Formats: sequence, structure tokens, C-alpha cells
Amino acid sequence: MSVIDSETRKTMIRNTFDTVCEGYDSPALRFFHNAAAHLPEMFSLSGDESILDVATGTGTPALALAPRVPRGRITAVDFSAGMLSQGRDKAGKLGIGNIEFLDMDMTDLRVPDGSFDAANCSFGVFFTEDMVATVRHIVSKLKAGATMVTCHFREGSMVPLNQLFLDRVQAYGVDVPPIGWRRVGSEQANRELFAAAGLDQVRVEHRSVGYFLDHPERWWDVVWWAGYRGLLDNFDSATLQRFKTEHLAEVTATAEAEGIPMPVDVMYTVGVKPMQ
Repeated sequence: MSVIDSETRKTMIRNTFDTVCEGYDSPALRFFHNAAAHLPEMFSLSGDESILDVATGTGTPALALAPRVPRGRITAVDFSAGMLSQGRDKAGKLGIGNIEFLDMDMTDLRVPDGSFDAANCSFGVFFTEDMVATVRHIVSKLKAGATMVTCHFREGSMVPLNQLFLDRVQAYGVDVPPIGWRRVGSEQANRELFAAAGLDQVRVEHRSVGYFLDHPERWWDVVWWAGYRGLLDNFDSATLQRFKTEHLAEVTATAEAEGIPMPVDVMYTVGVKPMQ
């Protein structure tokens, strides 16, 4: 497997999310919305907090938290201009004015240290090479005693659809890199990450946010409008169509009476920045 330097890897990730931003809020990917709906439960909010939402994407986590801090402020950051544009549009249409969307790399947050009451990073930390350093960097922006939350997929999510996809991609000769979210796909891995980053009072909450897909094309929406899209950029149009036909035949074969199962389990890891 070829080795990609850090800046090239970041550029590839940024380009992928700029490409998929228009479809990232597709109903087929509603597990992101479902997961964000549980976020407020992970914080003890009084309504006037300043919250840092890291790797906000199209702003789904920030939008879920905003109504809970009517006298507060959310700083939502991402390094994909396309995703941020979608987030700003969504907030504007909803009339939500207490979110500021900023273009920033989560490993280089240009905000004052010790200035936030809470921080969230949903489905983001695993994109970085040094996850411990990333969490420590986010925590450096928090006040002492502030809460840090991450949200990650639990191992087994989207099985068998994602494995069918990855197996077929490899059968087409594409070099599939390690799947980043699997690095934090267990409760133990998340606890260890927070402990290594120096957080106290660590706990992990589990929620099931999956559903059934009503048509195999909805799984293709998941593939096409999210992180797997970059793997498909290796194909010309004829090869892509052949791949899609073969893959969706596999997906159709998994259907049950209620539809195609899309199991998604997520873990919210909660920790507190020490007082000293």
C-alpha cells in the first residue's frame, strides 16, 4: 500500500468532502442527523455556554446544539468550504443565528486557548493521523472543568453493506486504505483515547441510530455522497456503471421484509478537562 504524506492526505479528504457536500444531507445518510439528535443529552447545558463544534461538516451537530444555548454561541469549524456553505445555508433557512461557521483545520484551531465551555467532534477525529494529539488540541481550547464529547461509529455499523462495497472495490484493483473510523470502533478504544488526552470522568454512551433502506439506490446514495466517494473516483464512467450494477445486486440480496437493513450504532465518549 502506498504511503501518502500528511498534507496530501488532508487535500484528498478536503476534496472528497467538497465534492459530496451537496448530497451529504441526503435522507439515506440520516444516521448523521439521528446521531446529532442525541448530542444535547451528553452535555449539562444551562443555555449560555460557548461551544466549539469541530469538523462540523454541514453543521448538523451545531444545529442540534444551538437551540439548547439560546443565550450562548456555537463556533462551528471545518476545513471543507463546500460543507461550511451548506451549513450556513441550513442555519439561515432555519433562522438560527447563534452559530458562526469558520474554515479551520481541526489540527490547527485558530481560536483562543481556554475559551470554550464545551466542545464536540462528531465523526471527525479518526480522519487525523494522531488522534490523541488532535483531542488534546481541541481540549486546549476549553476552560478547566469543561466537557468534551466525540461521536463515533461502533464496529459492526453498516454491515454487511460496507464490507460488500469494500470487497468489490478491492476486486476491481483499487487500493483501499485502512478505514479510519474503525480505529475508534470500540468502547475501549474511545476510553483509551480520552485517557491519553488527559480527560477525566470519562464515560461512553451507546445509541442505535440505524434504519431500513427502501431501495438499493439509497445505499448508493450513502456510498456516493459520503467518505467512500473518493474510492469511486478511480473508475471511468463505464467501469463505474458496471461496478454499481454488480454491487447493487449484492445489496438487493440483503433485503428483508422491512427493507435493506442499515444498522448504525454510535458511541458518544464524554470527558471533562481537569481543573488544573
